[in-house]
This record gives sequence, structure tokens and C-alpha cells, in this order.
Amino acid sequence: MGVGAGTMMMASSAIGAVGTLYNISATKAANKREQARYEREALMAKIDAIEQENIRKDHLNQELANNLAFQSTAAYYDDSRSFLNINKEASKKGEKDMANIRLMGKSVVLKYREQMFENDVATRNKVFGGWVSIGSGLTSGYAMYDYYKGEKKKGKKWWQY
Repeated sequence: MGVGAGTMMMASSAIGAVGTLYNISATKAANKREQARYEREALMAKIDAIEQENIRKDHLNQELANNLAFQSTAAYYDDSRSFLNINKEASKKGEKDMANIRLMGKSVVLKYREQMFENDVATRNKVFGGWVSIGSGLTSGYAMYDYYKGEKKKGKKWWQY
């Protein structure tokens, strides 16, 4: 005796459900890997911003030291307005550059955080769609199984309809 059409439909639905379960699991694992990668990238962006800020601070300190050396050889007074203005402008420009560096670092980190959020939403949608697909497939498979099981009782074969 062979396997009936209803049983084959139910088996097909069950196999499809197992495949969808595997896809759900693979999607979750891929999202975890992607999240870890984005977290590493965000951390590297933070570190890079700190390094760039430190480099700019070093340049500012070197510029102020050069100005001081120039002032000492050019016979400017310590309280000379032009000398104080040169250092004040250098400090203002350095602070502005460092603020821009911090802002760019935070912008990159925010971009990675937004991407992680979008990946989470997409993963949740795929997982939900997978569960809906599993429910639909199993329901349809069971309905076909039940339909063909009932047809055998009526004395007709499944191909006669």
C-alpha cells in the first residue's frame, strides 16, 4: 500500500516548516554576527576620534610652544596684546577642530547604532514572517490531509476530482 496524497501533503508541509525554522535560526545568528561587527566598528570609530583629538591637541600645544619660543626671541612682552591674541586665536581654532572631531566620531557611532536597530527590526520581521509561513504551511497541509482522508472514505480516489 502506497502513501496517500493527504499524507504526502502533510509531509511536504512539515518539511517546509523545518526549512523555515532553519531559516529563522540562520537569520538570528547572522544578525548576532552583524551586531557584533557593528559594535566593533563603533568602538573603533570612538577610538579613532579620540586619537584624532589627541593629535590635534598635540599640534595645538606645539603651535603654542612655537609661539612662545618666537615671542622670547622677538622680544615681545608676556602680556603683549598681539602675542596673546595669536595664542588665543590658535587655542580657539584648536578647540573648534577638536569639537568637530568629537562630533564626527559621535556621528559615525550613531550611524552604526542606527544600522544595528534597522537590522534588529528586519530580523524580527523575518522571524515573524517565518512563523506565519510555518503556521500557514502546516494548516494548509493538515487541511489537505484531512480533505484527502475524507475522500477515501467516500470511495473516490484523490485524482478523480
